Amino acid sequence: MSDNLWALARAFIVTVIFMPMVIKFLKQSKEQAVIRQLGPDHQAKAGTPSMGGALFVVAAALSALIGAGTAGGLSGLAAMSLPVIALLAYAIIGGIDDTLKLVRHADEGFAFKPKLAAQTVSALVMMLIMWAMHVPFTVYVPMIGTFNLGLFYFIFLWFWLVGWSNATNLTDGLDGLLAGTSVVVYAAYAFIANHMHHQTIVIFNFAMIGALLGFLIFNKPKAKIFMGDTGSLALGAGLAIESIILGVPFSLVWFGLIFVIETLSVIIQTVGYHYWHKRIFPMAPIHHSFEKFGWSEWQIDTLFWIISAILAVSGIFYMN
Repeated sequence: MSDNLWALARAFIVTVIFMPMVIKFLKQSKEQAVIRQLGPDHQAKAGTPSMGGALFVVAAALSALIGAGTAGGLSGLAAMSLPVIALLAYAIIGGIDDTLKLVRHADEGFAFKPKLAAQTVSALVMMLIMWAMHVPFTVYVPMIGTFNLGLFYFIFLWFWLVGWSNATNLTDGLDGLLAGTSVVVYAAYAFIANHMHHQTIVIFNFAMIGALLGFLIFNKPKAKIFMGDTGSLALGAGLAIESIILGVPFSLVWFGLIFVIETLSVIIQTVGYHYWHKRIFPMAPIHHSFEKFGWSEWQIDTLFWIISAILAVSGIFYMN
């Protein structure tokens, strides 16, 4: 079996074996998700443990590091450090957010300013690692060309990490929705990385896919556990950093169009209500609007997964 499939298998097996233990522990300690009062009626989910993302993030990170070490030795481990550190850094930020929600028994955790400060520090760490690894501070814009941003690259890197981690966080509102769409997007980047002969990122993506597939067993409707901000922030950061490493950051706008639409729906809803006191959508993020129309979580998941798959296939076809 190839290094890629081993990475997938390791992450999947670790997640599947240990997730029941995590669920049992969280239930016994009464660490359960707080159901948002302003969202749709999800009170039937009250009592479901959260922070399941902690396990699949660790499983993916360990599997990716083992795979990188096996395939490339110390140089492989060094190359894998950037995506893994980004993944773990934002998982820690999300973990603090989740913990504060549980302690306060509220649907708001990390205050805006300290959370933004933590995300900024994480982006700065990424920048320093890239500088140490002599990664060029350039950005490729389709149909225009490549630009060297110099120190302004930090602003771009910060915006990309914070923006995408928050976009995936907003998408995580239904059982299986974010995990399933993320599997598709990570699979698309696995294909792109393989085409570019970037073995480190291929292994990273296979590890992420394995961990997410293992998590989906427990997260599909009706979920036995939620990923929490621990998982959702990490997933966006992982995608953001690998799109940068591969030199095609703006491809994520297409592959992750579902996340973009979810984020835009929140922005449009907020602006519309603030200035005109009107709700543009029945509810935002937009997946909740489908719930208002009477769709089941499985129906919404299936639609979003199919759209993600179409975006992935068409994006791969265009890039190749």
